[in-house]
Amino acid sequence: MGITEQLHIESNFKKASTFVSEGNLLAAIQIYKKLLHKKDAERVATIKLADIYDQLGNGKAAVNLFYSYLENNGTDEEVVRLVGFYMLRNSMFKEAFKFVDKFQHISDENMEYIRSLLYFHTKQFEIAHINFKNYLSKYSSSEFIPNVYLYLAKTHMIFAEYDDALVSVKRSIEYSPQISEAYKIEAEIYYHKEMYYHAGESIRKAVKMDPTIIAWKHLQIRILLMLGELSKAEMNLEGVIDNTHKSAELLTLLGHSYLKQDKVESAKNYFEKALKINPEYAEAINGLKLC
Repeated sequence: MGITEQLHIESNFKKASTFVSEGNLLAAIQIYKKLLHKKDAERVATIKLADIYDQLGNGKAAVNLFYSYLENNGTDEEVVRLVGFYMLRNSMFKEAFKFVDKFQHISDENMEYIRSLLYFHTKQFEIAHINFKNYLSKYSSSEFIPNVYLYLAKTHMIFAEYDDALVSVKRSIEYSPQISEAYKIEAEIYYHKEMYYHAGESIRKAVKMDPTIIAWKHLQIRILLMLGELSKAEMNLEGVIDNTHKSAELLTLLGHSYLKQDKVESAKNYFEKALKINPEYAEAINGLKLC
């Protein structure tokens, strides 16, 4: 490629980048599509264009773009890994399995991590469990080790191996204390072990790190109820009750908690709220009959 052509390509990439920063994605798309036909620009243009499609919520277009590139560049292992991670992030698990099967010859810490996660997310938990354990032995210095320990804890939980799950999640936290989900998993493990005080400490950390996840706040309220902290549980209700069955369950638990304290009117109030969400919820119906 001559210097003039190279400068022209660089200029187009700069223009496209400017359009993206300005929010003019359509103009950027038009430039990147033209650059796809330039051999020396195809790789970068593919990645940039796929990223825009991803921003626009068009995951299928992004995947098709990668497929088109790999038809003639199947040895580009970096892009293969990129596609694998992209599919994982977008929960395209079945398609991802088909994709990685085409590249069985690529076996490194990235691809083995992707394969292990795919087994987990397609509910092949025993295979996933074995893969995660093997990964820890084979790639002990990998950047993914904290997440591998976290997923190993999840598989232990699925098998009701709570002591082993606790060991694994604590290892995850030791490696990477900033993973909020690890504290949530730790809280669930303590909950199953009926160690509610420790569960409360763990879920408090998780919610503090990421207060946007409603399911975590639901768990926090459940733990508070097990600790007999009714007033604190009520204080945490704001913003977490919606029209889902999970909310009906939570309100019913509150009702039963008040019923145990012979606070019938408060119990009745929560059972009725639960039934407004799910009029056929047997637990709430039975609870209301006891009032």
